Amino acid sequence: GGVTDVFIGGDDAETVDLFKGAVVAFGLRPMVDEEEARTCVDNSAMMLLSHHHNITRYALDAICNVELLSSADYFMGTFGSHLSRLAYELRIGRADRFLAPPLTLDVLWFVNP
Repeated sequence: GGVTDVFIGGDDAETVDLFKGAVVAFGLRPMVDEEEARTCVDNSAMMLLSHHHNITRYALDAICNVELLSSADYFMGTFGSHLSRLAYELRIGRADRFLAPPLTLDVLWFVNP
């Protein structure tokens, strides 16, 4: 029993890689959408090209990430993100048992925005 899979959602490639390494070091399996993780340069370029994106796919990916985060046994995220906060709020609202406290990544986010 116990936790074996860890979903990591984020758009900063360096931070995602850092957490993938930590998850593997604990003998767990990281679950990451590699297409979501980008560098700051990639994010800036994508913002300039945003009118070329499939907004429906973007919205469905966001909904999927919120659902995955909200249904997890443990929550690790940043409260600087509206999607992470929404996932945490859904998790609390759906809870029918004691939930482990959240693990926030806000310190790492402020160090590496």
